[in-house]
Amino acid sequence: MTTSVRLMAKIDLVMPALLARTERMWRHPAPRELYLEWLRALHGMLRATVPLILDATTACLARDDEIARGVAVYLARHVHEEYGHDQDVVNDYARAGGDAGTLFTDPPPPCVAAVVGSQYYWIRHVHPVALLGHVAVLEGYPPPPDLAPLLSRRTGLPLDAFRTLVTHAVVDGTHREELWRAIDRLPLTPEAESLIGLSALNTAYGLAQLVDAVQLRANAAGKERSWRPSTNWKPPVST
Repeated sequence: MTTSVRLMAKIDLVMPALLARTERMWRHPAPRELYLEWLRALHGMLRATVPLILDATTACLARDDEIARGVAVYLARHVHEEYGHDQDVVNDYARAGGDAGTLFTDPPPPCVAAVVGSQYYWIRHVHPVALLGHVAVLEGYPPPPDLAPLLSRRTGLPLDAFRTLVTHAVVDGTHREELWRAIDRLPLTPEAESLIGLSALNTAYGLAQLVDAVQLRANAAGKERSWRPSTNWKPPVST
């Protein structure tokens, strides 16, 4: 059994529940609000991807071990694939009717900071190989190709507002296979392999929290949108 197969076996222990949770999320009764909140949370994750990769690469180059050198080689290739994905989310948010400027001023759910922050900790204080577990979860399970058209119909938004979903449905499968090959080429110690698995499970747990947070925010946004004061209402006249 290869290292990548063992990693997939670990992730597969938790992913069915997470995927089922995500599927229920997309059936939210306020689909437009849900999609906007999902884009906000996704932007919080993706804007940290390239900085994480660069930080991990720096940490790899500062170490003198074969694992770090192999991780640096993989990250040097992978970082080019990640440039611009956060801007794609910004563009989708604007096409969906959101104020794109608020993506940079309003903080995402705290679970985003928890997931990303744990990667910075492991990169700097344990070993940068941890980042591979994070990537394995984020790119290991691409969205189905029919999700974007389905959400377009449900929300009434143009398909052009779902470019991020369309893109990742196509490219993540290739990225996943590249990652598995990179992991299998690394001379991993049991400790390094365990760290990758821990990182992956932590990211899956954080994504489950993120799904819940997105739905709660969509609930609040839907209620705010549905409540409108009557234009005929007048304050009572005091006597």
